[in-house]
Amino acid sequence: MGFFSWNCNECKHPMLSVYAVNSINSWMNNVVIIRPGHDPVHGSYDGYGRVDCYEIDFNDGCCCYHEACWTKAGEPTEWVESDYADDQGFFFDDHEHNMKYPIAI
Repeated sequence: MGFFSWNCNECKHPMLSVYAVNSINSWMNNVVIIRPGHDPVHGSYDGYGRVDCYEIDFNDGCCCYHEACWTKAGEPTEWVESDYADDQGFFFDDHEHNMKYPIAI
């Protein structure tokens, strides 16, 4: 299967593939996946459904946040299905997802 992604439940921008980020939006590749009854998965999204060693089943849907958005939202653990990203976290205009890091460092 090719690229696919879902939108962050906080900022509504997609988990970006590691192959699509730039110096401004690279933080949008670090994500948190919420799984009912399990600890959240933290890591880098590859664009093909994998967050580090965890593989998301495309057919089951996904509950995701960018790591920074998850922290900003108070680290929620309730599973709320994320919307599918029409641009698949890869096929977008160069500046479309150029958002600054949403929390103070």
